[in-house]
Amino acid sequence: MPDLQPVPSSALPVADLQKAVQDVLQRPVKARPYSAQIMRQTPTAFIFLIDQSGSMDERTMYRGQSLSKAAAVAQIINQTLLELMLRCQKGDEIRHYYDIALIGYGGLNDERANLLWSGDMAGKAFLSPAELVKAAIHIEEVTVQRTIRGRVITTTEKRPVWLQAVHHYRTPMKSAICMAESLVKQWLVTQAAKDVYPPTVINITDGVATDATADELLACCDRLKNLHTVDGHALLMNIHVSDEQGKTILFPSKAAELGADQYARLLYDMSSEMPAPYHADIASLFGLDQRTTYVGMCSNADMDALVKFMNIGTPTQHNGHFIANLKLDL
Repeated sequence: MPDLQPVPSSALPVADLQKAVQDVLQRPVKARPYSAQIMRQTPTAFIFLIDQSGSMDERTMYRGQSLSKAAAVAQIINQTLLELMLRCQKGDEIRHYYDIALIGYGGLNDERANLLWSGDMAGKAFLSPAELVKAAIHIEEVTVQRTIRGRVITTTEKRPVWLQAVHHYRTPMKSAICMAESLVKQWLVTQAAKDVYPPTVINITDGVATDATADELLACCDRLKNLHTVDGHALLMNIHVSDEQGKTILFPSKAAELGADQYARLLYDMSSEMPAPYHADIASLFGLDQRTTYVGMCSNADMDALVKFMNIGTPTQHNGHFIANLKLDL
């Protein structure tokens, strides 16, 4: 395990952690994977990797506004985190169905990815949905429009902000993926080889890695994808956001759909093949033909495509597979 990186919240020395990971991986994946119930005793994990390099300053359109890619991605991630938290709320209690990590690369330096939680949660790797409440940077007021009985109503709502728009330096993507690999290993150890839904890692970028060759990046991604629980292998989904130029390719079934674009083909090779239980949701949400294979990547995505992609990767009302697995236990 040459790239196992201890993170600040790890309780085990590296040698002990490596031994514990090996013990976890001894248990094979079961015959019907991706079927584990997501409950308080058996939560799953989400890791978001956010490109914060200088090119994320380029303009894009989101909800009718011209803003930087960094600002648009920040809005989408903040909304996703809020939805994850609300989905865990039952009465006054926020239940522990997920462990959530947020990693940025670029932003602070050219070479290394960073954990992004702030305030009292700074330095922690995973937060529970209840801890998300304490990790908000600030509360902002947003104007929203809702249609009620045919009438469009404009209201102001208060929403927490966890991620701010940042765009500096180069694109150390390998560092981010290796950090995700380390986090997944440490998370697997905490689950003590239970039958838990495997972690989902979603990487959002607009550029090419500046800290690795394609082969080095693929090797890191393969190690991450080979990690598993009894319920299945960790899923790595990659999305390349664009300035709305070029054809958008979503969940391709074969590399030939990406033409001669070498970067798109690299993303394809980096990404996981989506498990069969996801296929119906992908075909329905994106209007795609039923296929036997969908690869979890998107090339040249505008912000609307990014939102839909996030709906597949996380438990929203558009992802029937996740909702079916989510058991809101009493």
